[in-house]
Amino acid sequence: MKAAWLLMAWLVIAVGVNAQYQDKGLVGDFTRSPTEHIIVQIDQPFVVREVRGTIRFAGHDPLSDVLFEVQGPGAITEIRHATSDKHGRLRINSLPTGIYRFKTTLDGFQSIMGSIVISKKAAKRNEINLEMRVGV
Repeated sequence: MKAAWLLMAWLVIAVGVNAQYQDKGLVGDFTRSPTEHIIVQIDQPFVVREVRGTIRFAGHDPLSDVLFEVQGPGAITEIRHATSDKHGRLRINSLPTGIYRFKTTLDGFQSIMGSIVISKKAAKRNEINLEMRVGV
C-alpha cells in the first residue's frame, strides 16, 4: 500500500512538472499572470512600422495597466515591454525591423499571444489593436 501511494505521489509530481514545462514552452520567458489559464493565439501577424496600438475590453472600453511584452527580433530573447495607459494606448519605441513575438497579460483576463512584423514598408497608419476578454 505504501509503495502504491509513493508511486502515485511520484506520478502526480511528474505530471505537474511536465505541465509546467509545456506551459513554459508556449509562454517562454514572457510574464505569466497568477490567474492566467487561457491564452488566445492570433495566427496573422501585425505588420507595422512601430509598436503602437490600443487594447480594449470586449471591443469598447479601453483597458489600462495591460502588460504588453515583445520578444525578438527573430531568435533574440530580449523582452521589452510597455503598459497600456488609461486610454488603453501602448507604445514601444526604437525597435529594429524584424519579426517579434508578443504577449498581453492582465490579471482576470485572457492573455493574447501572436507576432509582429516591424517593416519600413508597412502602412504608416497600421497599429496593433487588441480586444481582451474576461477569463481565467
